[in-house]
Amino acid sequence: MTPTINATKTAPVARTAEAEQILRDAAFVLKMTRRVKAEIIRDAARPLTAPQAAERAGTALGV
Repeated sequence: MTPTINATKTAPVARTAEAEQILRDAAFVLKMTRRVKAEIIRDAARPLTAPQAAERAGTALGV
């Protein structure tokens, strides 16, 4: 004989504070991932040039 009641299976519900913290953490990771991606794309778009003479050798201090 089969049961006449079909009980639905649900996952345990997280408390509101825990759920909010998980969402904040996920949003932070997404924000940082986008920031790093933007930096990588920006750095890749720069042309590779040799450093200028002033950048290579700084001025002597007190000499």
